[in-house]
Amino acid sequence: MRPLGRSPQLNFPTLWDQEVRHTGPLILYSAFTGALAGLLLAFLNALLRALTEALGLFFGYLAPEPPGEGGLAQAFTGPSLWPLAFLLPLLFALTSLLGTGQGLAAFLLQAREDRPSPPSSHLRAVLGGILQLSLYSPMGREGPFGVLGLWLGRGLDRRFPRLGGGLAFAGLAAGLGASLHAPVAGALLATEILYRSLLLEARALTPALIGALAGFAVYGAFYGYTPLLTFQAQVDMGALPAGALVGLVAAALATLWVEGSRLLEARIRPLPYPWRHALLGLALALALLFLPEALGSGLGWVAVATTPLLPPLAVLSLLFAKLLLLLLASGIRAYGGPYTPALVLGGLLGAFLAHLPGPMALPPETLALAGGVAVLAGVARAPFAATVLAAEWGGYATLPLVLPAVLLAYVLTPAYNPTEGVREGQATPEGSPSETPPQREPPPPDPEAAGGRETPPG
Repeated sequence: MRPLGRSPQLNFPTLWDQEVRHTGPLILYSAFTGALAGLLLAFLNALLRALTEALGLFFGYLAPEPPGEGGLAQAFTGPSLWPLAFLLPLLFALTSLLGTGQGLAAFLLQAREDRPSPPSSHLRAVLGGILQLSLYSPMGREGPFGVLGLWLGRGLDRRFPRLGGGLAFAGLAAGLGASLHAPVAGALLATEILYRSLLLEARALTPALIGALAGFAVYGAFYGYTPLLTFQAQVDMGALPAGALVGLVAAALATLWVEGSRLLEARIRPLPYPWRHALLGLALALALLFLPEALGSGLGWVAVATTPLLPPLAVLSLLFAKLLLLLLASGIRAYGGPYTPALVLGGLLGAFLAHLPGPMALPPETLALAGGVAVLAGVARAPFAATVLAAEWGGYATLPLVLPAVLLAYVLTPAYNPTEGVREGQATPEGSPSETPPQREPPPPDPEAAGGRETPPG
């Protein structure tokens, strides 16, 4: 008879024990990374808000903020002297010298290839992004937020090599989750944009989820935990045709933005780097004088567009104005992220479609949410994050409309690079093909990614 305690069932492989010993510290350090990133992001957002308010009062326009952070306060008096608007080209040229010519996508590429970043490059990218965002840039704050979180996470990965990596995911997810007020969607987005395939890496997703939740717990203590846009509406399975139509139109809009910015970038690349940013500043100066609603990120205007305050023609005009500014900003690789702009374009599109008769006779909040996440799925190549973001902002009752919109936009929007996806090797008994981050992978469909290694003088 075999003695008690000697049965084979109790002799687990030592590999399992090693995984448990590694998982505990990884969870602990991921939470620490996320919490520290959340605190730094709260201070960075305070700096962004202070600069935005000071410069907005100087130029005579304060854009409405999203309801999740400060409500819809807006002010517009116009510049006291109209020539003051044309200081924007000079200021954008100067901020281009402060930055590095690299944004979130370039740093993601360096992380994928495990290449070191030049000294102070992250700090310069964060400062350049914050300054341009405070000067009415149409890009998103997830750019500098994500760079800051990624910088912190990679630094802690080097400080604690025994963990085997993963803290970069926690920092990046904390930045994205805080910028969107959606920690789970931020974690999925961090993983999807880094790996560029639908195969989610478990070792990356675990620290990303923990870091995003910890980061938003700290960040939300300063700026609240409510969604940036609270769209509570319910639809049933009869909304599937409308969701398919939203997905088709969102795919066309995302394709127009991605392909148009790529063509424009090729045309203006011969211009010196500061001149390109000055060109964006000139476009923003003209918008300040003639259509100030197009300035800034635009999330506040999406909330307004779902109310009767904006007629359909005004919503459509704002949509085209935002698209033109984003084409230019993406073409010159302005600092900031493309994910908030994608939500804005799709949100305005959905708010306009709500005015159409027939199958689109649905609540405008639900259509705006479906349009926003559909464009996000197409531009970021992140259908999981887009779907979860819709659930975090609007509840699961929106999924019958959101799911077909997200899937169709993702499938029909062409990838930024035709070789998109992780080039995985064949699985071997020693390990899963997803356990190693992809190497030498093309940059994600971020307007900053193309030519990311270019560094302007200064």
